[in-house]
Order: sequence, then structure tokens, then C-alpha cells
Amino acid sequence: MNTKEPAHDDKALHQLLQQWRADSPLPPHFQEGVWRRIERFKAPTAPLIWGFLADWIGRLLRRPALAVSYLAILLAVGATTGWTQARQETARVKGELGERYLRILDPYQAPRQ
Repeated sequence: MNTKEPAHDDKALHQLLQQWRADSPLPPHFQEGVWRRIERFKAPTAPLIWGFLADWIGRLLRRPALAVSYLAILLAVGATTGWTQARQETARVKGELGERYLRILDPYQAPRQ
């Protein structure tokens, strides 16, 4: 790594750079965005999928209405899936308990298969 500053021998270029000024205003929160990007670059990198997922969630949570709608959809899907699985398990257990009850009443009755 070269730690020496390069020699600035081109005086015309140096003079031109000294005269140049930017007149257009910066966008709002420009400096905060720059520092945020610098910190994100310096942060230790996670595996590709987790980094992508964390970035997606971070962008999503900037818009609260969209985040709430995603959360509501995910909760509805989770509740529906849980209810369906619980119904199937309940039906299986009811059938099994019915067979056990019949065997208790008549131990010589063989279960039909």
C-alpha cells in the first residue's frame, strides 16, 4: 500500500480545481445517507442470503403501512396453516381414541383394516 501523497506537478489542473465550485444543492439527508452507506460497508458481512434478507426487511420497515400489511398477511397465513394442521391432528386423535374405546368395551373385537 502506497502511503505517500502523489506529486501535484500539474499547476494548471491544480488552479482549475481550486476555482471549481458546485452550485447545486445537495438532496435532503445526503450526508446522513453517505455515513449510513459507509457504516454498512464497514460492517462485517453476513452470508449472502441473510444480508439480502436483512437489507430487504430494513427497506420494508421504512414504509410502516407496507410493513403492517406484510405482517398481517404473514400472521393470517400462519394462523390458517396452524388451524388446518390442528384440525387434521384432532381428527386423527378422535379416530384413535374411538378405536381404543371400542376395544375397552369389547376387547375381542378386532380393529378392521
